[in-house]
Amino acid sequence: MTKPQFNNKLTLPCGSLVGNRFLKSAMSEALASKDHAPGRMLERLYATWSEGGAGILVTGNVMIDSSQLGEPGNVAVENETHMDLLKSWAKSGTSKGNHLWVQLNHPGKQSPGFLNPEPMAPSAVPLKLKGFKPPRALEQDEIQDIVYRFGRSAAIVKKAGFTGVQIHGAHGYLVSCITTMTGRTLAFQKIPLISAKYRLNRKMEN
Repeated sequence: MTKPQFNNKLTLPCGSLVGNRFLKSAMSEALASKDHAPGRMLERLYATWSEGGAGILVTGNVMIDSSQLGEPGNVAVENETHMDLLKSWAKSGTSKGNHLWVQLNHPGKQSPGFLNPEPMAPSAVPLKLKGFKPPRALEQDEIQDIVYRFGRSAAIVKKAGFTGVQIHGAHGYLVSCITTMTGRTLAFQKIPLISAKYRLNRKMEN
């Protein structure tokens, strides 16, 4: 069997064609404006990365809720207020024909105390690190809202010209905690995990 070369094209299961096998993984840039909008710095950065030739570029840590940030300088996509800036970012980041995916995230309990005095999590289990406030457990309506927010943010960035999204499901952030079978409240037990994943996928498709 011939081994695939890194510069070979790749068709993803969704049907998208990627120019090669190189992917620039997500790294949190912390370059947003005070109102959590992207700007010229992100445009220049991703134009440079596009010049680098990777088939897929993944942005870092774009928040679905501006009141729940992972660190200062996060871009947040909640509505179409900054659509023109998002379009400029997408255009710069795909200038050489590559894919540009947005990493969407909710930090959960890992939202620093100086940014968020009341972080939210699947359960009120505190993060055992300095600088983080004890979280409160999410209510069922808040869980539904978060599912909706992921879908809405995905739809907005798709409209802006980004070619995909990545849901951040690692490193102890909210989705990571939700998909852990221990430590979830009764509110989560009422919403089977597989059902929540299905609804999130449907939101993104629409």
